[in-house]
Amino acid sequence: MVSYEGSAGTVKIKSGSDTLTAIASVRSWSMDITRDTVENTSMSSGGVRTYLKGLQSYSGSMDIVYDDSENAIVSTAMNPDTDDTVSVEFYSDSAVDATKFAGDVIITSYSITASYDGLVEASVSFQGTGAITTANI
Repeated sequence: MVSYEGSAGTVKIKSGSDTLTAIASVRSWSMDITRDTVENTSMSSGGVRTYLKGLQSYSGSMDIVYDDSENAIVSTAMNPDTDDTVSVEFYSDSAVDATKFAGDVIITSYSITASYDGLVEASVSFQGTGAITTANI
């Protein structure tokens, strides 16, 4: 089993006709992949509930350091007012044998926070649209 160290993960984004670009200042990212269930219990099920697999979806968030050098890329791609879906790739590690999660997302929120004793950071939430793919690279 391979273990990964979180500080080596990366995120790449692309909006519209832009080029897939790594966001250099990602602090963290998380993704939830879920599947609905559909109950198919009948009188012949022996008094126990039974289920089938339903629809799959994914959503998540990431926190980034707000950086003026990336402002144009991030502002365009992460703006919830943008009508384009955003293509994303999340990497567990920058190593050759890392796992990559890729798909299209709709940005649902983008908030910027500044504190007196910290960095200016942005939090981004997203909802996946379509399938998420997972690959070892």
